Amino acid sequence: MNSIVTQRFIKCHNKLREDNRIKSSRQFALTLDYLPQSLSEIMKGRRDVTIELLRKAIHKYKLNPIYLFTGEGPLFMS
Repeated sequence: MNSIVTQRFIKCHNKLREDNRIKSSRQFALTLDYLPQSLSEIMKGRRDVTIELLRKAIHKYKLNPIYLFTGEGPLFMS
């Protein structure tokens, strides 16, 4: 069962793909120094996102930590 933070992380990932800011989940994982197989497990709901992966994604892709943890505000920081 996915945590709400993981569900929001997946929503941000999907928005990045939709907006063509990333080409693929594999590329997204590699730019965050994360194993693509492990990201796949997160995307399929088999594991939760780690705090370290969140930290890297927030830094690299400007994911909004307030959105990730509370559900409030935009998906990304300006």
